[in-house]
Amino acid sequence: MEATRDGAIPFGVQGPENAWCLDGGRTIGWEMAYVAEHMEPPLIARLFVQVGGGAFAASLAEGFHAGGTRAALHAVQAEGCAPLARAWQASSKYKTAIDAATHWGECMTPWSGTPTSFADGILDDETYDWVSVCRAMRASGGWPVVASERHVHEAYELAHRTTDIDVSPTGASGLAGLLAARDRVSNDERVAIVFSGIRRETPKPLALRA
Repeated sequence: MEATRDGAIPFGVQGPENAWCLDGGRTIGWEMAYVAEHMEPPLIARLFVQVGGGAFAASLAEGFHAGGTRAALHAVQAEGCAPLARAWQASSKYKTAIDAATHWGECMTPWSGTPTSFADGILDDETYDWVSVCRAMRASGGWPVVASERHVHEAYELAHRTTDIDVSPTGASGLAGLLAARDRVSNDERVAIVFSGIRRETPKPLALRA
């Protein structure tokens, strides 16, 4: 409320409900790019961004890549609902993501069964903006990451243990993606993660409760 009184514009990442969602994601990307370009080396090599419908990851990558830093985008979903990873595999035979878009029904199929995860804010049975996300991953040398529930819980606990950010399990799931992909990330690489959602009803990790 204080921020909006000072002139800030609130935004969400649900496209059908908020026409500003893409501008919000792009703005975060622009701000990250600005900071990255003024940091001491090494440059940011990878972006791990949680994905439900995909608008946030697509727009954030667009904003970030508008700067001079070309970090690889890794779109993160939980193992209990990961339609994007399937679309990534199915679309790989097409030259571009735009070409794959003409085969939507073949590439992006709804998640079968009931989506489930501790990160319950990214349980979209389809990644509606999968074409834009896949295009950004292809262009940057990234790939999708499917995080196990163990990694989702570990990320939530780690986020609360090492930062003062009261992040939700969904908001911390980009970190879960980094944990899942740790063996493919070099020790000297600098990575960026976005904690995008505040904790509301979910209890804090058991070890950190007062």
